Amino acid sequence: MSRVILLTPARRFIANRFGLGYQIPLGLVLIGGPLLDAGHTVKLIDNDLYGWPLARLVADITRFQPDCILLGHTGSTAAHTTCLETAVHLKAALPHVKIAYGGVYPTYAAESILQNHPAIDAVVRGEGEQTAVELVNAWASEGDCAAVAGVVWRDHGHVHTNPPRPPIQDLDAYRPGWELVDWPGYKLFGVGRAAGMQFSRGCPLTCTYCGQWMFWKKWRHRSPQNFVAQLTTLAHEYDVKIVWLADENFAADREAAREALSLLIEADLGLSLNLNMTAADVVRDADLLPLYKKAGVDYVVMGVESLEDDVISAIHKNNPFQVSKEAVRLLRQHNIISLANIIYGLEDETAGRLGRKLRKLLALDADIVNAVYLTPHFWTRDGRHTDPAHIIQPDLARWTYRNQVIHTPRLSPTALFLGVKLTEALYHLRPRGVTRLVWQSDGRVRRIMRSSLLVGMRVFLAEIAEFLTATRFAPLGSMAWLPDMPHGRIPLSVIREP
Repeated sequence: MSRVILLTPARRFIANRFGLGYQIPLGLVLIGGPLLDAGHTVKLIDNDLYGWPLARLVADITRFQPDCILLGHTGSTAAHTTCLETAVHLKAALPHVKIAYGGVYPTYAAESILQNHPAIDAVVRGEGEQTAVELVNAWASEGDCAAVAGVVWRDHGHVHTNPPRPPIQDLDAYRPGWELVDWPGYKLFGVGRAAGMQFSRGCPLTCTYCGQWMFWKKWRHRSPQNFVAQLTTLAHEYDVKIVWLADENFAADREAAREALSLLIEADLGLSLNLNMTAADVVRDADLLPLYKKAGVDYVVMGVESLEDDVISAIHKNNPFQVSKEAVRLLRQHNIISLANIIYGLEDETAGRLGRKLRKLLALDADIVNAVYLTPHFWTRDGRHTDPAHIIQPDLARWTYRNQVIHTPRLSPTALFLGVKLTEALYHLRPRGVTRLVWQSDGRVRRIMRSSLLVGMRVFLAEIAEFLTATRFAPLGSMAWLPDMPHGRIPLSVIREP
C-alpha cells in the first residue's frame, strides 16, 4: 500500500481571503474516501486554506514520506500556474515521488502538460474516484499505467494517452473521505462549520460559456438515501451547520429533488443548505418550494447571466427575463435568499448598456447580485470563438471570473470596472434591499443576509484595491500562446517581444 498526499495548492482568491472563507476541497475529499477504502494511507493538505509558503509546504510533505502526490484545484485556469509551480518545487525536493494533476483545466490540456512539464508524471482526466485508486495501485506495484483508463502519463519521455473512463454510473459506490478534513478551518456566513457536498453531477444545459456539462458528460445523481446519509454524517459526526451543494444543477430531475428534500425533512438535521438551480427550475418547482425551505434550503444561486432574452437564447440558457423575475419572487415568498449571477461581456458593453442593466437588475430584485466577467476558457464554445487579439489580461491567475479578460471596444478596462463596481454598490444599497436587512422575518435568513452583505463589502473594497495597485492589461494583439494548449487557443501570461 502507498502513502498518498492529496494537495490543494495555495491560490487564495480574493473572495476567500477577504470575506467568504474557504470551502473544503471537495474533489480531493471525494477521491480520498476510495483511496482510504483501498488500504492506502492518505493525508489531505489544503494549502489554499493554510497559505503556507512553498518551503513550509515541501517540508511538511517531506516529513510524511509520500509515495505519490495527487494535486488539484477548483480554480481551473486561474489556479493552473500555482499548481505547476507547486509541482516543480515538490519534484525538486522529492524526485522519486510520483505527482498526478487533476481537475477541469488539466483534463483538457493533459497531453501538452505532460509534454512541457516534467514535474507532472500523470494527469487524471474527468472523474477521479476510480481512476485515482487504479493509478496509485499501478504506481505501488511499479507497473506501467497502460491499463488505467482516464489517465495521460509519461514513460521514459514518451507521453501515453489512455482511453477515457466512462462516467460513473453508481455515485453511491464511492464515499467521501470526511475524516481527512481539517474541519475547524471551514466556516461560512457566520452560521458555523461548513462543508461542500454533491447530490448530482453535470447539467442538461449546454451553455456556451461553461464547460462543466462537458466535463461531467451527463447529469447523474446519488440516490436520495445516500445523499441524506452523507449529510447526516456531516451534521452528527462533524458538527457541520451549513452545506454548499456543488451541483451545477441540483433540481434537473424534479422527482429526485423532491425525494431528497422529503428525506431531509424526515432527518431533521438542522442544516442550512445552499444550492444552485436554474431560474426555470425554481418556477417549475413553485409547488415544491415549501419543501425546499422546510428541508433547510436558505440560499439559491441562479445563473441568470443576462437580462436580455436574445442573449439568453444565444448562450443556450432557459431563463428569459420574466422567468428569472418570477423565480426571485417565488424564492422571496418562501424566505429563501436569491443570488443572481450576471456576466459582463456577453454583450457589447457601453455606458448606456450598463445603465440599462442596472435598471433591469433593480426590476429583477434578487437579494444578491454577483457580477462576473466572461472568461474564455479554451474548452468552451465561447473560448474557442474568442479572437486572441481581443484578450487583454495576460495573467492567467486573474482568469477568475472576477476580472476582465476580453477587450470591450466601447469601454476601457477602467471604465468597465468602475461601471460594474458602481452597479454593485447602487444595487446592494437600494432602499428595498436595506429595508429587508432590517425587517426580514426569518431570523436565520436575516443573519445570513447581513453576513453576506459584510462579506460582499470586504470583497468589494479588496477588488478595488487590487485593480488600482496590481491589475495590468496587455495591448490588443500582444499575447503569446500558452504551450499547454492546442495552437491558437488561449494566451500565455507573457507578452510577445516586439
